[in-house]
Amino acid sequence: MKAKFFDSPIAVILISIVIGALVFSVVMAEYVLSLAILALVIVAILILDRYKVVNQIFDLFIKYKKTAIITGIILALAFPASLTTNIYIAHIATLAVIYGIACLGLNFQMGSTDMTNFAPAAFMGIGAYSVGICTIRLGLSPWVGMVLGVFAAGLFGFIIGLPTLKTKGYYLSLVTMAIQLAFTELVRIIPYVGGSDGMPNVTKYSIFGFSLYQRYTVGGIRFAPQIPYLYLCILFLVLCTYIAMRIYYSRTGLSLNTIAQDDIAANCLGINVSRQKLFSFVIGGMFCGLAGALFVGLEGYVGPDSYDFSKSLMLICMVILGGMDNSIGVVVGAFVLAIVSEKLRDFADFQQLVYGAILVIMLIVRPNGIIPKRVRNYCGITRRQPLAKELIAAQARENEL
Repeated sequence: MKAKFFDSPIAVILISIVIGALVFSVVMAEYVLSLAILALVIVAILILDRYKVVNQIFDLFIKYKKTAIITGIILALAFPASLTTNIYIAHIATLAVIYGIACLGLNFQMGSTDMTNFAPAAFMGIGAYSVGICTIRLGLSPWVGMVLGVFAAGLFGFIIGLPTLKTKGYYLSLVTMAIQLAFTELVRIIPYVGGSDGMPNVTKYSIFGFSLYQRYTVGGIRFAPQIPYLYLCILFLVLCTYIAMRIYYSRTGLSLNTIAQDDIAANCLGINVSRQKLFSFVIGGMFCGLAGALFVGLEGYVGPDSYDFSKSLMLICMVILGGMDNSIGVVVGAFVLAIVSEKLRDFADFQQLVYGAILVIMLIVRPNGIIPKRVRNYCGITRRQPLAKELIAAQARENEL
């Protein structure tokens, strides 16, 4: 009876509710209690993963994916609705969602293809500056700037991907680091994009004349002004997570992992290594460009200090902390580190020290991250029984004999 209960849609619903309650408590609690809850949750995940419980939970959610999707949508809609008057908490939640999108893009390079990219903030900056230029300089809609920013970031990924095809390891890291530093200095000296002062008063997003950054009263409840925009960011995060997971389970995802293991062996297997590496830079750049376009919509300002090397280092820490080559783990890492960095805003001078300490500790204690990558379960995704064709063929041979 117990086995049936733990292998049922009810178990998926209960686990989802527990996860939602933990997320809500971490976001809403004071910074000391919030950090304590985060630490306990991380320790619990590590213990459960040691006994293979995390893999069982993943398999359970894959088996009852419709129930998991419906429950997740309900919780995703309920969470922002619970943030009525707390503007600061709504701001933190929106930042965490935006960083999750950027980390999904960075994961294509660092996790799937094992190419360390120190310039994700530059891709975010391209998306953000595209929105700023379209709205302030050209008088266009921010939605046009978002679309142009996503494609511009993808084109930028293709351009910088070409010279990095012959480099790997430390050399690739140095090249991307130089690109990040060059981008920051370049936007500082160009007056058209505001120079070192940036571009304030960027037009924010709206849908059919309804502002997405405004207090609305629904059913007598007055919500925080970020709630409509938070819903938009959650929608984009769900879409990006779905795309990332589809790519992970596709032949392209297998090709990227093969290149990460040994690009020479991948070339011998018939994989176009150059094309796949360019793909990881392009798709990752587009994700980061979308995150940058959403980030400027939240802040209403775009400037070089918002997309410098420290932002890239923060995104890298998020990917490593959550678990490379695992979309869910990457989003978890983005959420955890976004909460930590915002809760410790009073100690902003020590942020770089915190990021460096997290990198060192995770690489020593848990190099695979909080939720490490998993073996692909194609049978659970496609709902097919393993070796079905082989069993039928073997049975047919026995009948012939």
